[in-house]
Amino acid sequence: MSATINWSFGLRNNTGNYLTAESFGFTVNATSKVMKKKQIFFLEQQGDQVFIKSHLNRYLTFKEDGKFLADATAGGKDEALTIEAQADGKWALKTFRGYYAGGTGEKLDAYTKVLAADRLWTIQLAMHPQVAIKNVNRKRYVHLSKGQLTVDEDIPWGSDSVITLIFFEEGKYGLQADNGTFLSETSELKAQADESCKFTLEFFQQMVAFKSKSNKYLTAHGASGVLKAIKDGPPGNDELFVLEDSLPQFKLKLNGQFASIKRGIEVTFNQPICEDTEIFQFEIDQATKKYYIKTSQSKLWSTLKDGSVQAVALPAAKGASELFAATWLPPVEGAGPKLSLQASNGNYVTVKPNGQVVANTPSLNEFNQFTYELINRPKLVLRGEFGFVSTLPSGVLQANSAAAEVYNLQVSGGQCKISASNGKFWKVGVSGITATGDDADLFSFLFIELSKFVILAPNGKFVQGQQNGSFTATGTTFDATTLWEF
Repeated sequence: MSATINWSFGLRNNTGNYLTAESFGFTVNATSKVMKKKQIFFLEQQGDQVFIKSHLNRYLTFKEDGKFLADATAGGKDEALTIEAQADGKWALKTFRGYYAGGTGEKLDAYTKVLAADRLWTIQLAMHPQVAIKNVNRKRYVHLSKGQLTVDEDIPWGSDSVITLIFFEEGKYGLQADNGTFLSETSELKAQADESCKFTLEFFQQMVAFKSKSNKYLTAHGASGVLKAIKDGPPGNDELFVLEDSLPQFKLKLNGQFASIKRGIEVTFNQPICEDTEIFQFEIDQATKKYYIKTSQSKLWSTLKDGSVQAVALPAAKGASELFAATWLPPVEGAGPKLSLQASNGNYVTVKPNGQVVANTPSLNEFNQFTYELINRPKLVLRGEFGFVSTLPSGVLQANSAAAEVYNLQVSGGQCKISASNGKFWKVGVSGITATGDDADLFSFLFIELSKFVILAPNGKFVQGQQNGSFTATGTTFDATTLWEF
């Protein structure tokens, strides 16, 4: 099961400036026109009350005299807020004393009970925008099926289950399918987003609802759960959704054959084409940094006593036998990157001549190094330590953008071609990486954290972002500047 997302966001006031938490004195202001690290906040919910924490791990606090700071080390009554969502999706932040928090510039306070324009905040999500969306009532996921977004997938599988939330400047959101089209309120998918594709995002604890320009809510309609904005408020369970992390899914290949469970519970490399039964989800165990490998039937790979590998374990029964250590091997002599898997018995997962998979080899060889390809990111959004990756008008890439840009990803043999909306490919230059190429440089992804990878450039260095926005192929280690959330 994917993990429910923790809310991170920016708060933009009626003058278009973002709430900012300063390091010096833990003060707050609303003077920034851009959303970067100091403008990102995190939501903690306890019943009807919420607490908002800054990037400095301090809570917003509202004193009896109306002072508005971000210096509290714990959440108490002075830090407790009630969110009053407005009809247009903006938030009013109400303290336990009944005052609204807001203001402009350096003059912020929580000392008025009048809900004026300067007390309303537009919410811009700061977390990674590519998600799996689960309907609360149907307990199924949104995916692209037969030209529509429908709520009828038991588990989010393949690229068709990845939805990208696109932020529009007026504070509304679009739902973009993996083929690049946008959902409209009538259920039609449009190549370009118009007003019918823009939805107000409303928050209900850990759930959200999407309200259209006609003040109707998206609902799962009919047997297949077609997404359509036809319901009046307040939203019920068919109009409420949970956003979850979209975890990486791969196809694995050796000697022209894909790893598969098509023939049953045994994992074998014997299929020439890739379907759902040849796609596997890698779920990292944070304590061990090893992986659980899930199938499209929601079973986990397991190493049996005889060393054979079968997809028999239920997720609720996770144990040591279901954990596999992954080694992401960089490209060698022009070939794509490879992956090796080490089972709980200490041996490498190896393919026998008949395609059967068994963990019985103590060292690496040609039969246990697999070509891997990320299957559920035809559209790529990258977020690093200092913001999202985006393209400047000159074609230069920057790594500190507040807004996410969606790139096109083509993967073949484990090597990746990445292009921007201008149709140009990523190229490594002396001063940085640009989207200016008519032909593509080939990049490789090494997956080393939960939903994070490092990007290996053709010069053998890791792609690196810096606070000033530079985006270069200069990294030599795995650290915060070379890790990219995808």
